Amino acid sequence: MKRVKIESSVWLAACLVLVATMWGGCTERELSERPSDGPLKINLVWDDAEYEVSGALLWLYGSDGTLYQAVRSEAEGYEARVPADVYTVLVVNADCINAEHDGEEDADFCSMDADVLASGSSPLLAQVEHVYCTGLGGIEVKPGNVTTEVTLYPEDVVKHIRFDIDPNYLDNVASLTVNMGGIVPSVYMRNGEDTQEATGIVSVEAQPAQEGHYNAQMSVFGWRGLNVVTVTVVYEDGREETSLPEDITDDLEGLPEEGGSISLTVQMPDGSTLDITAIVSGWDDSGTGSGDVW
Repeated sequence: MKRVKIESSVWLAACLVLVATMWGGCTERELSERPSDGPLKINLVWDDAEYEVSGALLWLYGSDGTLYQAVRSEAEGYEARVPADVYTVLVVNADCINAEHDGEEDADFCSMDADVLASGSSPLLAQVEHVYCTGLGGIEVKPGNVTTEVTLYPEDVVKHIRFDIDPNYLDNVASLTVNMGGIVPSVYMRNGEDTQEATGIVSVEAQPAQEGHYNAQMSVFGWRGLNVVTVTVVYEDGREETSLPEDITDDLEGLPEEGGSISLTVQMPDGSTLDITAIVSGWDDSGTGSGDVW
């Protein structure tokens, strides 16, 4: 009887050891197979784009502020598995004109900068066009297979002014060029706001329009400080002269958000004048998206 008890105890102990081993093995395997990353899907909607966006550039930052990944994606968005973390994403269309991204190492200071045509105390800036961007923070990706999905709506950060010029009694005009100072050179990618860098100048050649008028289209990131307009006239005989400066700072500041028009008269050195109507388009320079926006 004692031998049977001993054998039963040994058999029971062996079973317990086997069960414990199997349970431990399963637990260890489950832990080792549990993913440390998760799927992230970012949808991009270009509602305000007046053309078909060809693609996007995205920067993905981890919770410690470091840049995890910079990628080029289709215009519709981006999808991948990423380490579990809370992310911030910046996005801009890949086909913007005369603008470059800068400062990508920090999401708070990453910007879109207008190309510089000539440097100086007031640099000559290129006109920018087709620049749509935004930023979104608080994107939490959990380990596993449940997709974190967000939608961003990049917005136009370019402002437009159309100068309608009446040359009055100026004769033999070959070309007209409008120059405007106090132009904002760069904006933050996350929300389209002015980075407060030193302003520059933009020059744009006017094109003949109806009834002897000229139209000059100017597209920039904005304007700040002293906004002075001059017009350079080139005559058919090669002569060139520039009007006296006309300050329109207060007029621009007084416009409502939806834009409006400004009437001004610039005087040439010989006393003749040019009547100009500046028509400013409205804009909304706040980035939007689903989640926490700056």
